[in-house]
Amino acid sequence: MNTKNQILEQSIKLFSKQGLENVSTYDIANKIGISQGNLTYHFPTKKELINALAKKMICEIDSYVMDVDVDFSFKEFYDNLRFTFGINLKYPFIYMNYSQIVLNDKDLNDYFIQNSAGRKVLLRKMLNILVINGYITNNGIIKINDQIADVINLIAVYWVPESEIYHKGKGKNEIINHHLGLIFLLFKPYLTKKGEKNLNELVQY
Repeated sequence: MNTKNQILEQSIKLFSKQGLENVSTYDIANKIGISQGNLTYHFPTKKELINALAKKMICEIDSYVMDVDVDFSFKEFYDNLRFTFGINLKYPFIYMNYSQIVLNDKDLNDYFIQNSAGRKVLLRKMLNILVINGYITNNGIIKINDQIADVINLIAVYWVPESEIYHKGKGKNEIINHHLGLIFLLFKPYLTKKGEKNLNELVQY
């Protein structure tokens, strides 16, 4: 692994364990066994390092969820979201400091807005395939595509800190299942019999 990737991977471990505010770039360099100057060659500031980690996280998610084929079903949708939530847990420090990180970095703010727009296009594609494949009815759900995408994004962004407040002591899978259930409630009014059967195999209400 090259030095840049070592820095990124070690940063994830230290930030996740100790929190953003308790880890310096010196701490990261020292843990890897490189000089501070070597680290700042790749990431001149801690802010730029966090920016790179946030973009890395989005790329990890996109590498999986962007692949939507003609056989797309709620099972694939569920798997996509569960994978996303797993990545969220890999980067908890981002979600625990989300507003501060994104609002204080224009480049990152623009990147997240652009990514959000892309997710709305992706959701529209998913919904259209779910209609074609007989899982949902097209009686208005496509019209509220952007609103559904916004709700999914709100849950995806805030479920990590929300869980620290309201779900302490519960297991990781229980917490993830709870929040996935909230997302799929959005689709219940539009389900066909086939869609209801498919979704009930995944989510228990």
